[in-house]
Amino acid sequence: MKLSLSLALVALAAVGSAQGPQRCSGMRVRRNAASLSPQEWQSIANVLRQMNDDGAISRFGASHDRLFSRVHGNTCFFPFHRRYVLEFENIARTYDPNFTVPYWDATESFRNPAADPVLSNNGLGGNGGNNDHCLGSGIQSNMQVTYPNNHCLRRSFNQGDSIGAWYAPEIISSYIQSDTSLSTFRENIEYSIHGAVHLGLGGEMDTGYAAQDFSFMVHHANLDRLWWDWQNSHNSFLMYDGTGSNGPASLSDLIPEDSSVPFNGATVESVMVLGYGNVCYTYDSSSGPPQSYPSGGSNNSGANNNNGGNNNGANNANNANSNTGNDNGNNNSNGNNNGNNNGNNNSRSVTSSSSNLANRVLENQGIQNSLGSDIINRFFPGLGRRSGVLKRREYQTQPANCGDPIPFPPRLTPEWIHMHGYDPERVECAHKNACEIVEALNNSTYTSPY
Repeated sequence: MKLSLSLALVALAAVGSAQGPQRCSGMRVRRNAASLSPQEWQSIANVLRQMNDDGAISRFGASHDRLFSRVHGNTCFFPFHRRYVLEFENIARTYDPNFTVPYWDATESFRNPAADPVLSNNGLGGNGGNNDHCLGSGIQSNMQVTYPNNHCLRRSFNQGDSIGAWYAPEIISSYIQSDTSLSTFRENIEYSIHGAVHLGLGGEMDTGYAAQDFSFMVHHANLDRLWWDWQNSHNSFLMYDGTGSNGPASLSDLIPEDSSVPFNGATVESVMVLGYGNVCYTYDSSSGPPQSYPSGGSNNSGANNNNGGNNNGANNANNANSNTGNDNGNNNSNGNNNGNNNGNNNSRSVTSSSSNLANRVLENQGIQNSLGSDIINRFFPGLGRRSGVLKRREYQTQPANCGDPIPFPPRLTPEWIHMHGYDPERVECAHKNACEIVEALNNSTYTSPY
């Protein structure tokens, strides 16, 4: 009898393990940084000051710098930074249990980033001053850090007093829709908006220890949001392909960690699905967690898991009628929901990178009404395969480049490419593709809502 009971308990344990992490009983909601009140920014400032006094801010900067080459330029980029920002958030919550890292949807201010309200004195602060570029405004004003030496927190915009235009939301929307593997999506994100924001802000953000600037956390929270949207759009919650930090990517890989910010042996799979295990958060503009843990995960170390292999690229968007950009817009959150912020969401497809639900509608409808079928099927397949012809803008003269009316996306600097160990040819290929997206939009009657 005892033997039978023991065997039954072992069997139940094996089933539980095979089912993967347990669903979170409650979830916090990461909100758009643009929606925070001055009082909420001040609460964040209070936590950051306490963390800095205790040396935590510099520990995060040091750990990121020491792990730099292992967590950039490969597919581990996304799971590492998901776990990294979560660890920062967890530590911050020991100072204030209501603390949640907001996300900065930087593409919405792509035309004139320096004017973004998030960079105001109430928020992250603006440019550094004087020759030392010390940050004298915002929630980290006059902060002193200790890694790699004692110095003021620095900010140095890449065009002096301004920041050059960075990637338009439509470019990132195209990546979400058209990239059918995580390795491809990671490359496109890492070579585009990821680098553009780091380089645009400069100073601390242009170093391996960028995590000392809270801009790093809100920026990477946004990249994490985009990854989550991509995962939902392709029903690819467990896809982890390409090259990881130590060779071929596997869900059983340990996420690289540094002793100053330990992850306690966390695996890649442990952070793949929001709302499960210890990843108990979601985003105010995104789908909540799936109702059950995706199949093909736990105890499966295959590199190309994608929820049972059911990945048909961007066209597995359930049906074209779900792609008007309205992504079940009844998902506004005050941060106190239980993670099911989309209610009865019958479609998990995401066709826009924007966190602004009204702009999603305008973007998607504008693209559908302006671009020909060949361009939509190539760059925006999530809007549904269709037939039609390009509706051309009536230019007096053809624009010299794709900077009118959507600005031409910036290139990464040679120094940044070398620092990350990127392949310059692949970076240039990604930039060319982004330019072609902008050219297609600018040569049509499409008008960006951003």
